[in-house]
Amino acid sequence: MRKLPLMLIILILLATIAQSKIIDKVVAIVGDKIITQYDVESFNPKQVKKIYSIKDEATKEKLLKKYYKEVLDFLVNQYVLEIAAEREGIKVSEAEVENALNEVLTNNNITIEQLEKVLEENNLTLAKYKYQLKNEILNARIRHAIILPKLVVTEEDIRHYIDEHNKELKLDDQFELRIIKIKDKNKLDEIEKFLKDKGSFADAAIKYSVDKTAKSGGYIGWIKLNHLPENIREKVKGHKEGDIIKIEDNGEITLLFIENFKSKYDIDDKLKDEIVKKIKEKMYPDVVKNWLEKHKATIFIKYM
Repeated sequence: MRKLPLMLIILILLATIAQSKIIDKVVAIVGDKIITQYDVESFNPKQVKKIYSIKDEATKEKLLKKYYKEVLDFLVNQYVLEIAAEREGIKVSEAEVENALNEVLTNNNITIEQLEKVLEENNLTLAKYKYQLKNEILNARIRHAIILPKLVVTEEDIRHYIDEHNKELKLDDQFELRIIKIKDKNKLDEIEKFLKDKGSFADAAIKYSVDKTAKSGGYIGWIKLNHLPENIREKVKGHKEGDIIKIEDNGEITLLFIENFKSKYDIDDKLKDEIVKKIKEKMYPDVVKNWLEKHKATIFIKYM
């Protein structure tokens, strides 16, 4: 089937509009959908009424122009959203909107007449309210069927989040340490030979260390990286289980043995789920924007 030229489609559309009973001025076309002056002004009738009541013509014109731009851009984007969703098989039927409306009436135990009265008090029409219900359903479906599957969080993303929110999360690398302190440098070679001959660090601490922890095999226990003295912290940072770090200070030699290591990135499933959720929340607007921009580039949009 041969496609009609775009300009011919526009002319047919405009001719159809002109022949209909709609007397409102067409202010924009989005794909095969039109936006009229009535659509724009009925979006927020209270604000429009307030603007039209201004006596100063220049001020009125300025505010009216600003209002039209904001509302028209919003409506155009809504239609883009609707067309993009339709392209990916997502639609909201009038029957579904009516079902949602009936659910609102049932849940609030009110009649349609009572709802219309409430809407009127808030400068809304029933048609406008149905439009809002339709958009809520549409956005929910787009979120679950299109956007959420695109929100992929990697381990690198989680690590980056932990680094950025370290103070708030209070996470830190943890080291289970043993220590040997000696004042005689000549003992260092002897200790190294002892360890090389497969003697344990704990046994070496008992035999050679002058620290008060010697009796317990130099055991210090679990310590967070940030709780270590700054000069030691920099030496320990980046090391893992099984490493021995040598620190010399004023003639005294300290050997630190990392018996066990727990990374700040080793978090429980509950915290991980919370972090993933927050990352996705941050990603969501950009993913929606990119998805819409991709479709928008191929949707005919004309402001009249």
